[in-house]
Amino acid sequence: MNKERYDQFLDEFIRAALIYGDQDVDAAASYLMNQRTPRFLAKQEKKLALERAQKVFSAYRDRPLWFVLKCLGLEADQFLNK
Repeated sequence: MNKERYDQFLDEFIRAALIYGDQDVDAAASYLMNQRTPRFLAKQEKKLALERAQKVFSAYRDRPLWFVLKCLGLEADQFLNK
């Protein structure tokens, strides 16, 4: 597995979810859960990144955004300032 590619896909999924959910964790979790799982021709990293984002966002729907991002090993200012 390519860690850089995984991080890139994870970043893309989180950014799209936060834009859709207007920085709300519950709405972002709903968006991620409605995403289709990439098919068998997709990269393994993309599948794993989507699964990880879905799992963490849905498990911590009631938590603040900084907490959810910290669980993913990311910093909140990385997503909030852009």
